[in-house]
Amino acid sequence: MTPASPTWADSKRFLAADGWREIPGNERGGSRQRHVFYEKVLDDGRVLGTSVSHTDDKTISAGRFGGILGTQLEVSRHDFWGCVRTQTPVDRPVTVEPAPVEHDLWVVQVLVGELHLTPEQISELSAEEAVERVHKHWQGG
Repeated sequence: MTPASPTWADSKRFLAADGWREIPGNERGGSRQRHVFYEKVLDDGRVLGTSVSHTDDKTISAGRFGGILGTQLEVSRHDFWGCVRTQTPVDRPVTVEPAPVEHDLWVVQVLVGELHLTPEQISELSAEEAVERVHKHWQGG
């Protein structure tokens, strides 16, 4: 069984195995103190880009990881962990899972504490729908 979210070190192992190139700071312009930047040119000519924290042992939140998978790496969770495990590049294109919606903590507190929604009901709401529901509740509707 694989963890729901990787550490930044797991992400670096994926990038190395999948053939990503680290972009030197002088090539990208600007400072690279907080993150290391990478790019990958796909067979169709598109260029993917991502960045990784220098803090290898910290875990990436599940929501952030889902977003990174879909919008930056363009791989599924299964393919990410398969690449990390086997050190074999991902054969793109792949079917990418939609990233879960992350709601602000204050919104979740109202949805659970005042409106008594279940986690499943909350997960079905977009971020905009959740905030709208809270505002409507506060307005007495």
